[in-house]
Amino acid sequence: MNKNYIFTLLVTLLFSVFSFGQTPIITMISDGDCTGGNPKVLEIYAQGTVDFALYSLENQTNANATWGNALDLSALGTVTDSYVYIYKSTGTIFADEFPSVGANKLEDSGSTMSFNGDDRIRIIKTSDSTVIDQYGVEAEDGTGKPWEYKDGYSKRNPGTAPNGGTFVAANWAFNNGALNNQGTCQGGATFESIIGLATYAVTDPTITITSPSNGATIAATNTVNISVSVANFVVGNPGDAGVDGHIHWTVQENTDAPVNQPMKYNTDDEAITVTPGNSYTVTMTLADNSHAPIVPNVSTSVTFSVELPCDLVLGSISTTCDAITTGTDTFTGAIAFTGGNTGVTYTITAASGTVSGDNPSTVGSGVITVTGLTEGEDVSVTIVGDATSSCNYTRTLYSPTCVAFPIIETFDYAVGTDLTDAPNWTTSSTSTDKVKVVAASINNPYNSTEFPNPTGNMVNFAGGGADPYIEFNQQDSGTIYASFIFTSTDMTGIQTTGGYFAVLQESAGSYKARLWVRPDTGDVAKFNIGVSAGSSASNYSSNVYVTGEEAFIVMAYEFATNEIKVWINPDPATFEGGVAPTATLTETGGTATNLGRFLLRQDSTNETPPINFDELRIGTTWKQVTPKGVTASVRENNIAGFTVYPNPVNNHKVIITTASIEKKSVSIFNVLGRKVFTQSFNGLTKELNISELSKGIYILKIIEGNNTATKKLVVK
Repeated sequence: MNKNYIFTLLVTLLFSVFSFGQTPIITMISDGDCTGGNPKVLEIYAQGTVDFALYSLENQTNANATWGNALDLSALGTVTDSYVYIYKSTGTIFADEFPSVGANKLEDSGSTMSFNGDDRIRIIKTSDSTVIDQYGVEAEDGTGKPWEYKDGYSKRNPGTAPNGGTFVAANWAFNNGALNNQGTCQGGATFESIIGLATYAVTDPTITITSPSNGATIAATNTVNISVSVANFVVGNPGDAGVDGHIHWTVQENTDAPVNQPMKYNTDDEAITVTPGNSYTVTMTLADNSHAPIVPNVSTSVTFSVELPCDLVLGSISTTCDAITTGTDTFTGAIAFTGGNTGVTYTITAASGTVSGDNPSTVGSGVITVTGLTEGEDVSVTIVGDATSSCNYTRTLYSPTCVAFPIIETFDYAVGTDLTDAPNWTTSSTSTDKVKVVAASINNPYNSTEFPNPTGNMVNFAGGGADPYIEFNQQDSGTIYASFIFTSTDMTGIQTTGGYFAVLQESAGSYKARLWVRPDTGDVAKFNIGVSAGSSASNYSSNVYVTGEEAFIVMAYEFATNEIKVWINPDPATFEGGVAPTATLTETGGTATNLGRFLLRQDSTNETPPINFDELRIGTTWKQVTPKGVTASVRENNIAGFTVYPNPVNNHKVIITTASIEKKSVSIFNVLGRKVFTQSFNGLTKELNISELSKGIYILKIIEGNNTATKKLVVK
């Protein structure tokens, strides 16, 4: 039969105007079955514009005849033709069970909503206690009564009026016990999905295309499913009992005329054939059993587009130094790909450098290379397909640090400065607790001429704070070695499992090899040294070291075996030789794609003891990191006390220091080798104003008497 819903709507509206006015109406009450009988929820519909500051809730429990426990509803504000929810709950139970309830809600912190399925509740006008609407029979215990809602719910029938102080059972549908053992709290569906919210005032037919969404862009495909939902209108075959009608629908491709589709006698998904690169508009309209659109018209439409295909898939990205010098070097970037050679022509552009290598326009898989890139400058690369493709990629080739092995760091910087202000050291942490440069007090761990005495200064750190790291030329094969002298000066308060303080990292930052210390059992004046690939260590040396006692450490990562090795005070007879002795500790499991950083870790007050750290060396051979004798301590320059800071330069000023007052000549060269700055001075320290230099990488050269030193200078 046809549904004359216009007449029904008119009657409902007239009934609302003359009977309801602007009033709150109780439309649902539920007693949850989660812990503590939660959540307890009351749904109220604001018929017209309702100022809830005028209203309160009261309850009446068990067989009591007295109303009380008033709850002021002012916090709900003014609401028009919409629903509000008052609830009693603990934790996230209400949000879990009623996830779609929006801002129009009020949590009862008192006892008004503490009903138990047999209690009454009512809305009153606060000023004179006039009863607006009431659920439950006055002064009657609801246990066993038709209106009981224990572990269940009751819903007001659509279109029925609020009843003042007289409960009208015929206006309600009762579902006592319907929530028993239900809800996500008990592994089931949400209470909301069982009850169904906001159904009291919904009487008009609606149709909605739920998928795809309007304006959507769909990945390349030849078929798109159209999903539709209908409310307050029964879709089915004409003549079937209770059927209101069916759905007429059309599909329009680009600007072509809409094409009629077979009539829908159900709300199942419909698959339509599409062409990538085109746009589509789907329109659906409700029609009655005589195939005429219902009046007024109820229809919906969505417009979406289907992307052109993109078969090209980009893979790993790598960068490699072309040379390693004391000046600014060049590097080459590489981007692996698959899915090329499909008839699409790709345009590949780089912000600098020269694009070469394999071309995905003609090669199925390979590597795109960009050469001639300047160290210190990251370069973006775009790869865009032609008009038959949606491919549009942007990737960044991050500059490697081209520093020659071995890296030798003697921490020959001004006492009291932050390590991250020194050349080549940086951190991503915002912590104000920095690793500090302190006056050298660390001793030769061998106390003999077989090992060189430490030079310059050293660094000291403890507890939690910034984690400075130094970058080196990324390696993905062979072995990376790092050596240093350290001592822990106090193990008091450090947890028995210890903490790690020295780390070999991948270039992207992942920790791959960690050196640990922990207090020796029962004696915080002694400590053990351990190693791990992960965030916990059980591989500790059985040797015991006294706090304040220096140890020479060599740690290494072997790519071929994925082994981490640690040597503690290795035999000096092997130094500067070609073969490493048997390691003190060996650990596996730290699979690394590459290594490109050495980091000093400040973890926490109970994991990181006070550490003195000096004489860091990083190399690719045992010989490079194990100095032999007093002449093997190679300095980064041959000018005593030479430092340049801050580096990078952020405020156009850089400070030069040396240990001599002898006259010095300073020159700065750009990456093309042209001299862009020169100045001379006498004394130990000089602040240079380099504001005329644009940002980039430069070479700073200083001459003091017969001695010369150079450093890379980064200006930001």
